[in-house]
Amino acid sequence: MPDLARRAAQSRLWTVCKQAGIASHISSLYWYVKLAAHLGSVSVTVGGHTITFAADTRTEYQRVTSLVGERSVVESLLADVRASDVVYDVGANIGTHTCFVSKRLRDGVAVAFEPMPTNAVRLRHNLSVNAPAGRWRVAEFALSDEDGSGQLSVEGDDYGAGKHALSTNGDLDIDVRRGESLIDDGTYPPPDVLKVDVEGAELRVLRGLGDRLDDVRVVYAELHHDLSADYGTSTDEIEQYLRDHGFSVERLNERSDAYHVRAVRE
Repeated sequence: MPDLARRAAQSRLWTVCKQAGIASHISSLYWYVKLAAHLGSVSVTVGGHTITFAADTRTEYQRVTSLVGERSVVESLLADVRASDVVYDVGANIGTHTCFVSKRLRDGVAVAFEPMPTNAVRLRHNLSVNAPAGRWRVAEFALSDEDGSGQLSVEGDDYGAGKHALSTNGDLDIDVRRGESLIDDGTYPPPDVLKVDVEGAELRVLRGLGDRLDDVRVVYAELHHDLSADYGTSTDEIEQYLRDHGFSVERLNERSDAYHVRAVRE
């Protein structure tokens, strides 16, 4: 059967299942069988590096296998990372970027910042399975432009679920630190490479690095059109901030709501 005809037949069958009220049961059974067949884990290869991720739920499986549409970004990031680099992954989630970076490193270290406790648990597991302990560290707090405490809005508490962001009326109390403070007090070494995905608060992370941003060689950031406005900024302002600090900025993959930039020091 040609692909077009097969897809049409599948669509009609699925419509019948929904009308009969059994679609959700079939979907649950499908994912139960699929996850069981993978024995709770799945391997993904990017840039010649294969990572084994835990995958106990549909959300987690889809996140790691699709890399949330960011495979090309991960490939580009890996090409920029040197074996001896210090890499900050700010907003690491369950490690879809950090694990690949840690595999790429030899003498360097990846510092993964993830304030959501459930994600931090899974992040540690995924890193421990794929890279020696000396190549990575997990920081369970948020980077911003101040030292103190804050609140995190929580959308789903499954591993890798939801989009968690700093908020003035969030669901979870968390610690917040400036990157410059952590470097100056010796908690972490200064970064050579910076990856940022913090749901609109990217400018706060950059400002929080202070003069230490001048030592960063390359920045990868996901910029969010609407979410940036929640923090009193815009994607244009964030791009200009990077240019003002000596970076040339290029856009990578774009969606209607967000896009990635690669900023390289000129």
